[in-house]
Amino acid sequence: MDRGSSISFAQSCRYALVASAAWCIWTPPLHAEAPHAEQAHAEQARPGLTIPAGTLRSALDALARQSGISIGMAGSLPDLRVRRIDRARDVGDALRRMLAGSGLRAVRVDASTWRVEAVPQKISRSPRRRVTPPDLASGDIIVTASKRDERLSDLPASISIAGGQVLGRLAGRRGLVDVMASADSAFSTNLGPGRDRIFLRGVADSAFNGTSQSLVSLYLDDARIGYAAPDPDLRLVDVDRVEVLRGPQGTLYGTGALGGVVRIVTVAPDLDRFTGSAAIEGTGVANGSLGGAVESIVNVPILPGTLALRASGWSETMPGWIDDTGRNRRDVNRTRRIGGRAALRWSFGDWHATLDGVAQRIDARDSQYATDGLSRATRIAEPQDNDFTAATLTLQGLIGKLDAQATTAFVDQEFGSTYDASVLASLLGATAPLAYIEDRSAQLLSQEIRVSDPTARHPWIVGATILHSTSRLDGRYFSTGGSPAVTARRDEEDVIDAALFAEGTQQVTQTLDLKLGLRAFSTISHLEQVDPDRERAARVGVTPSATLSWHRDDLGLVWLRYASAVRPAGVSRTAPIADRRIPGDELQSLELGWRIRVGGDLVALHGAVFGSVWEHLRSDTVGADGLLGTVDAGNANNYGLELGGRLDLAPVAIDFSMTLQRARLTSTSSVATVDDDDRRLPVVPDISARLAASRNFDVRGLPAQVYAAARYIGRTRLSFDPLLDRPAGRYATIDAGSSIDISGRRWSVDVTNLLDSRGNSFGFGNPFTLGSTMQTVPVRPRTITLRLAIGL
Repeated sequence: MDRGSSISFAQSCRYALVASAAWCIWTPPLHAEAPHAEQAHAEQARPGLTIPAGTLRSALDALARQSGISIGMAGSLPDLRVRRIDRARDVGDALRRMLAGSGLRAVRVDASTWRVEAVPQKISRSPRRRVTPPDLASGDIIVTASKRDERLSDLPASISIAGGQVLGRLAGRRGLVDVMASADSAFSTNLGPGRDRIFLRGVADSAFNGTSQSLVSLYLDDARIGYAAPDPDLRLVDVDRVEVLRGPQGTLYGTGALGGVVRIVTVAPDLDRFTGSAAIEGTGVANGSLGGAVESIVNVPILPGTLALRASGWSETMPGWIDDTGRNRRDVNRTRRIGGRAALRWSFGDWHATLDGVAQRIDARDSQYATDGLSRATRIAEPQDNDFTAATLTLQGLIGKLDAQATTAFVDQEFGSTYDASVLASLLGATAPLAYIEDRSAQLLSQEIRVSDPTARHPWIVGATILHSTSRLDGRYFSTGGSPAVTARRDEEDVIDAALFAEGTQQVTQTLDLKLGLRAFSTISHLEQVDPDRERAARVGVTPSATLSWHRDDLGLVWLRYASAVRPAGVSRTAPIADRRIPGDELQSLELGWRIRVGGDLVALHGAVFGSVWEHLRSDTVGADGLLGTVDAGNANNYGLELGGRLDLAPVAIDFSMTLQRARLTSTSSVATVDDDDRRLPVVPDISARLAASRNFDVRGLPAQVYAAARYIGRTRLSFDPLLDRPAGRYATIDAGSSIDISGRRWSVDVTNLLDSRGNSFGFGNPFTLGSTMQTVPVRPRTITLRLAIGL
């Protein structure tokens, strides 16, 4: 038997779904015969599927790549030879011919998932359903987090995958920040929709949205969509899963991936079936207003088997809960989010091309910070907006036995803020009230080409990438009393990043693998300001990685991994002229990780012991004039423990996770303002924990589910600067909900912050008054959302 070709399941787990990466890891099956109304989509079967001769493993790999389906097996995959299959009518026909005479059969689990199992002697009329808990579960499935087809059971990396059920529980928000609440060692600010920053594994520099490059690389499918901008907060509609890779990922993902990578994987167009779905939500917030959302999805085969279009759209009103007593306004942070996505897929021979476009607009009529409970007093409104547009073209196919892919992407993000700057009116000779209006834009053009052979004895990948990032900032003061606008700041930053990367795996013994990777890069940054006119910084370097992994099918996977990542050199607008060039950040990490099973599939444990060293930590800060700047804060390190697991007591599933870490500055630079008595990194707490339980059951023959989840966030801080620092964290929230499927309709109710807990989450409000007032961003009060999803 080929090592790593499968994972053993306990006999009692033979009815568990081995589904897509999202479902296998996170989602219990609600109804094996009827896919989720929101996730229904057909396998990407094409007339004339051709599978080359080889082992059963390589044949299943080839079929999964060509069709876009997920295939799993409960039990060990036998070492069988498969003859070449020419012009199979569909996936079912290919599997029947592939398994003929083997004593195995293929069972269709849902529209995008098949299970391979032994031909039974006797089939029980009422099999007991098993629950796959919403956490890292065992399964011999193919994932693409390493930019090539690789089995989860062979992937030595700390990864969380949220999909299916987890995404379904995001009713009322459905943003990426909300997903982070269910992922291990993941945190975010809470500045408001379209303004937040995401941090992974203790790698955090600042809660402020300055011009520094993000510490987590954000991807939509294979296209990078973030560089020096906040999370665009795309509403997760028609999304298959969200993959979260923790730890530096510089080898494959390039600059900026110091904390890790987050990939949003959308549902691909179905070439053969017309499908559709729709959903409607109603949301109410305690001590706040009402809101709601509508969304729809449609898939249309234009030329069956060859060309298909998939489109989705959404419109949402997020209720407010902050009052402004100064202007006698209630629920001022009410927000509107509207957008859509369309993908056109063309299949020709062994190749396919996908053209994808997404656009979304977020408009918040005011900020969501408070100075007294759930209220504050300001003289003017402080609206925020974030407009996001992206277009991607991906070409993927086979060159001989090799996988080849080219991805071209363009991203445009426009976001702006308004703040009450009346405290500066007399200094500027202006009339109060005085507004500071800041308009920012970020454009990103990227191209990546890669070739891999994931089915070779020694799997490998090589590639090249180039990106061009342009960021602009225009800030000005505007007096409502009629004084002319005064320019406060004008910056433009231009970055070109080019790189070559490679990664390969060598099998040392039957159970031991060694994976080596290397990325060579060159970055050139230009910053243009009002004064000085132009500054330039460049950097050339490498980011290596090495992983030694031990694998046993009946136990699991253990690995020791070294990895690194960098941010390019930059320029500071606030530092003295002699110190304006900021060295690029560099982070190196070592982790001992594991995914193991105890008692078959009864208990699954995952986690990591990790340590990292961070040099030249670049941090955004607020200057005395209320404007954001960037400084080299110094050096830092972080070490800790991630521990999670699941307990499968069908029909009940329990999963948990806990992060213990110590992220601290070890030395400070001469230009940074740091509290010597408190060197904690901002936003990330020393301790956090999560506990969730779910149960599947039938109500008069109708599949239903209930769940409850609790999360605790330990004490943390806002900033290194003691004048700006605010205590945050140290609060717990409980969520609960239930759902039932009735004739292709899913009815659900979800309650977040069930006990209406109060706490200061990670954020701030107005930078001009931050040093003189106690600003907090309260946790959203108890919120109830009713949702109806209909599959067409």
